[in-house]
Amino acid sequence: MSTAIRRPSLSLCATAFSLADRAVDARQWATRCGQPSACARALIHNGATQFHDAAGESPVTLAVRAVSDLLRNTGTPPTTVDALVYTHTIQTSVLAPPSGTVRQIQSHTGMNTALAFSVTQQHCVSPMAAIRVLQALAMARPAVRRAIVVCADVIGSECDRLRAIQDLALHSDGACALLLERDAPRGVIAGLHLYTDGRSFRGTDDDLQPVPDDRYYWSAFTTMRAAIQKAGITARDITHVLPHHANLPGWARLMAMLGLPRERLFTANFGAVGHVFGADPFINFQMCPDREPGGWSLLFTCGLAGCFGAMVVRH
Repeated sequence: MSTAIRRPSLSLCATAFSLADRAVDARQWATRCGQPSACARALIHNGATQFHDAAGESPVTLAVRAVSDLLRNTGTPPTTVDALVYTHTIQTSVLAPPSGTVRQIQSHTGMNTALAFSVTQQHCVSPMAAIRVLQALAMARPAVRRAIVVCADVIGSECDRLRAIQDLALHSDGACALLLERDAPRGVIAGLHLYTDGRSFRGTDDDLQPVPDDRYYWSAFTTMRAAIQKAGITARDITHVLPHHANLPGWARLMAMLGLPRERLFTANFGAVGHVFGADPFINFQMCPDREPGGWSLLFTCGLAGCFGAMVVRH
């Protein structure tokens, strides 16, 4: 008689994030980029009131700050971290060869014994893609028991006009670090689903803006539904929906598609934090109150080039 092999589970045990110190509101941004006041009003109406501006600060600095806070807050010795994964969205957030961004983070935080590598090209979904890679690594290597994923992105001053995603979001400069542990009792990642819509392979239109597509809602919904199904629960079991900080008006439609009351959508960080690329749902995971044992959080993000990711975590 064969015995089923229990797959090791990874838990999201803790998060820490680091935002650029300087906050800039939508009206300031519109003025300095020569945008009409109507643009700022539309952004504010859609929940994008401000962003955090690194003003030349390095993504490595923000990443090191987030990882250092994570290690300190959790009392985790750096030498006990078995894997370190760096992710980013825009190409300027990684150092050009022969320098290595992940190696610099590793050196500054003392995790010199960790297996270190980077995951990219999934844009704002890259942190979830990194978690998927780590799940496979944990299956293949039982010695891997603790890992850190850190994402960091900074928009340079020369690209300041690209901070706005239509009138739906403003990009913030920042970093977020995630502590993942094998078989921890809380924060179990029960369902994870990634999806890429190949029709959006170009990423943007000729004006470097996302191409409007009503199919976005269906792709977002089916990605979240798949993660919920993989967790073995129903949408009604979800106690918190932790979104990316973009398209706040569209979330009313998505919550209706999920059949969930809007009160379960955590929206406090849309205006205050801004869209910190792939970090949004994990920042919300840290800041969302009332995550009582037995509850379930649904984390969601999407990115350019048709990337979608959803993850269900058991409290």
